[in-house]
Amino acid sequence: MTAEPAAAVHRAVVLPVSRADAWRAVTDPDQLACWLADEVELDARAGGAARFAWEDGSARVGVVDELTEQRRIAFRWHADGEADESVVELTLDDVEGGTRVSVFEARSDALEQGDAAMTPAGTPTAWTQRMGALAACSVCAWT
Repeated sequence: MTAEPAAAVHRAVVLPVSRADAWRAVTDPDQLACWLADEVELDARAGGAARFAWEDGSARVGVVDELTEQRRIAFRWHADGEADESVVELTLDDVEGGTRVSVFEARSDALEQGDAAMTPAGTPTAWTQRMGALAACSVCAWT
């Protein structure tokens, strides 16, 4: 019997860039295409549409729920053609040496039930790879 995957994940990385540069990294479609997905369409405002597509043909579509300039963007997304949705929050904090970017993603159904079991910190997830790519882009492409 296989255990059901955890309903939520939290990962963070410190980027050696200003908060303004980190904000562009999480809201500008061209910069998001460097680390999050191969093709990105994002209307970075509350109610704005979002679409993230990968070379393997998969895609996620969604809508921006909340945005606090240079601090936080939250959106809901789901696999194109599927109903199962999750909530993603990207938060920026000033820290020594740059800006910490934190991501929290949880399945909407688990949040509604009040039971979003977290993926253990050392467990690899898609966000582990994505946050590593974000860190690499911040050093190579944006500095």
